[in-house]
Amino acid sequence: MQQGRILILVDRKRFPAMRNILLSTVALSAMVGSALAADLPSSKAPPVYVAPAPIFSWTGLYIGVEGGGDFRQYKDRLGAVTIDKDAGLIGGVIGYNWQTGGYFGINNLVLGLEGDAAAVLGGSKAFTTNGNPIVNDTFNSNYAAAIRGRIGIPAWDRALLYVAGGVAFGDAKVRTTVGSVTNDRVGYTIGAGVDYAFTPNWIARLEYRYVDLGRENYTNVDFGGRDRLEVTSHQVLGALIYKFGAPETAVVAKY
Repeated sequence: MQQGRILILVDRKRFPAMRNILLSTVALSAMVGSALAADLPSSKAPPVYVAPAPIFSWTGLYIGVEGGGDFRQYKDRLGAVTIDKDAGLIGGVIGYNWQTGGYFGINNLVLGLEGDAAAVLGGSKAFTTNGNPIVNDTFNSNYAAAIRGRIGIPAWDRALLYVAGGVAFGDAKVRTTVGSVTNDRVGYTIGAGVDYAFTPNWIARLEYRYVDLGRENYTNVDFGGRDRLEVTSHQVLGALIYKFGAPETAVVAKY
C-alpha cells in the first residue's frame, strides 16, 4: 500500500508536464493542418471582373447640319425706323476640337475652331408706320456665316459648356422702287451653347449667338440721298454633329 501511495504522488507531480506536452502537440498539429489547407485549391469563385469606365474625348474633327431661328433687326437712318424680321436658318458646320488634358496647368479645357454657313429663309420686310407701308423699300438678307474660336469645359457626363466668338459674314439687300442694292458685310459674333455626346461620335447642340454686321451706307432713291443701314441679329440654333476619330478608350490602371 505504501508503494501505491508513492506511485500516485509521482503521477500527480508529473501530470502538469504531460498536459503541457499534449497541448503543444495539438497546437502544432493545427498549424500544420492550416498550412496544408492553404496549399489546396480554393473552392471559391474568382471575383467578377468589372471593366473600367471608358474615357470620352472631345478631340477631333467634326461636321454637322444646323438650323434654327434668326431674329434680325434693321435700323434705317433716313427713314428713322427700326424693322424686326423673323426668319429661319439652315446650313452646315465644320470644326476641330482639342481637349488639353492638363496642358497649361488646366485640366480638360476644350479649345476649338469652327466655321459655319447658313441660308436665311424668310420674306422681305417693308418700311411701315403703325403697320402700314409708307414706301416701297424692303429689307432682306440671304445668308449668314461665321468663323469662330471656342473655349469649353466638360461637365456632367458627356456635356460640353462653351463660349464662342469670332468674325461674322452676311449681306443686306434693300429693294427700292427703281431696283435693289445688295452689299456683303463683315462684323462680329459672340455666343454660348452646350454640346452633348449621346454616342462616342454623335453630338447634339443647342446654341445662342448675337451677330452685328455693322452700319453700311447706300443710296436710298425713295428718300433722295445717302442712307445708312445697321443690321444685327439674335440667333437660336440646334445642330446634329458627327465627330471623327477613334472610339473612346478604357482607363488603364497603374500599379
